[in-house]
Amino acid sequence: MLELQRPDTLVDRVVSAIRAEIDCGRLAAEARMPTEQQLAEQLNVSRSVVREAVAQLKADGVLIARRGLGSYISKTPNGTVFRFPSSSGHRPELEQMFEMRLWIETQAASIAAQRRDEADLVRMRKALHDMHEQRSDFAAAALADVEFHRAIADASKNDYFVAFHDFLRGQLASARQTAWENSAARLVGGSADASREHQALYQAIADGDRTAAAAGAEAHLRASAKRLNIDLPTIN
Repeated sequence: MLELQRPDTLVDRVVSAIRAEIDCGRLAAEARMPTEQQLAEQLNVSRSVVREAVAQLKADGVLIARRGLGSYISKTPNGTVFRFPSSSGHRPELEQMFEMRLWIETQAASIAAQRRDEADLVRMRKALHDMHEQRSDFAAAALADVEFHRAIADASKNDYFVAFHDFLRGQLASARQTAWENSAARLVGGSADASREHQALYQAIADGDRTAAAAGAEAHLRASAKRLNIDLPTIN
């Protein structure tokens, strides 16, 4: 019998319950799922909640649909999509996301300094130019900011890091724009602070200085978090 355990939204709880059944082996790979009605009765939720949970599991690659036969556990029931955990159904905490970026992007910048080529540097310079020219247009500046960091990701020559960056860009789009607005509107130095941080990071990568690139990335991320009133922990 399926049981709900996590105190999240109903959909999250149904997703968690189904995943738990898969993890413990009671629902094996390629096995047929119970019907929506059966799941709704077992979990004491509406069919619409079950339908939404199943749709999420299909999107994550955990379940597959077979026309006329219903839903089945996939051959890779751990799923193929990375999803951030949520807190009480709300968006992930920005503090934790920035902390994760601090760990990952400092290393990526270091690697980019070693592996970048001239085409990578051209992209970074163009993004820096666009950020400067469009600094009064916060949405456009935020897009140029994303492009700058995407160019660094590409310069790492690691497809997995690039894919993870692309996932993060959607999660952090509004945060980046807010940071630009806060930088320009409230903090001493305005958006020039972010520009100096980006320029220092670019120069370290252009110079091929891995240590300086990592330090530049860390300084920028800490300052970006600060513009959102977030104090990141010290890395020992």
